[in-house]
Amino acid sequence: MKKIYLVLALMLVNIQSHAQISFDRETAAPGNLRFTWIYGSQSAKDNTDVRIQVHRYNEHTYILRQNPAIHWEAPFMYLLMGNERAVLLDTGATEEDEYFPLREVVDQVLTRWSDAQGIAMPELLVMPLGSDQSQLGALGQFSGRPNTVIVPPTQESRVQLLGAGWHEGGQLDLGGRLLDVLPTPGLDTAAMSLYDPWAQLMFTGNAFYPGRLVIRDFKDYRQSLRTLVNLADTKPVSMIFGGRIEMTNQPGMDYRLRTNFRPNEHSLELSARHLTTALQAVMLINGSTDIRILNDFILMHGVGRGARDSGFPVFTPEQFRARNTR
Repeated sequence: MKKIYLVLALMLVNIQSHAQISFDRETAAPGNLRFTWIYGSQSAKDNTDVRIQVHRYNEHTYILRQNPAIHWEAPFMYLLMGNERAVLLDTGATEEDEYFPLREVVDQVLTRWSDAQGIAMPELLVMPLGSDQSQLGALGQFSGRPNTVIVPPTQESRVQLLGAGWHEGGQLDLGGRLLDVLPTPGLDTAAMSLYDPWAQLMFTGNAFYPGRLVIRDFKDYRQSLRTLVNLADTKPVSMIFGGRIEMTNQPGMDYRLRTNFRPNEHSLELSARHLTTALQAVMLINGSTDIRILNDFILMHGVGRGARDSGFPVFTPEQFRARNTR
């Protein structure tokens, strides 16, 4: 009898170790954003917040934010899990693990997640969505980590992972959780975005977010916005998650560059409607030197990131022409 119980127990353990999470849904997997992001402090050295804020959006999707007191960009990172792989999108702005222990935090999240699911630790893909320093900072922390594939933002590494035709509509399979991969250059030649049908989320990195969108290649960015709008027209998009927040919660107002204290930030999430608005504004810019201030982001072409609208012949709403507009 004891042998029978032992066999049954071993069978149960074996079944649990091979349990498959279902990522088939007719509606978006729900998520939670009812909380407040850490927003730094006036004295960065006296800040007592965690160095990396971790938020469980849903059971298999986590959002991480770098403390603004550690780096003023305060970038966001995303950790998505599937049956066979997890992927970390972007790696923050700081290299040193002493100040920014990203690998340690990711390991903790994955350990808790795999224990809760009753499955083995998944392979980890570390995949920046662009080449900005705010996306590459801690990439080196994952060098030598077991069961890890680092995918730097190069054509060679992406072709190796996604296939030679990924520019025409690639996919990343996490094991039941299949992500659409889209090239979205224009602000950054290496920029790419992902769409997750299971949660109906779009991850745009630094290609589209509530902040200063400085266009480097006008034609590329116009096409990137068209690509994202077309996807949103054909597939349901519940929210768009970008790589940063640079806007305040006052329409059209952004924070100064290198600001470590942001107590009244714009929300992280944007919608498909914002993509359409951005594309319409880019069409109006039509390749000219211009700054267009909209409620939720600022489009800039032919100018530096710190430029402002003073002196530019643009259709800037009157309320944004106040003397304190930065």
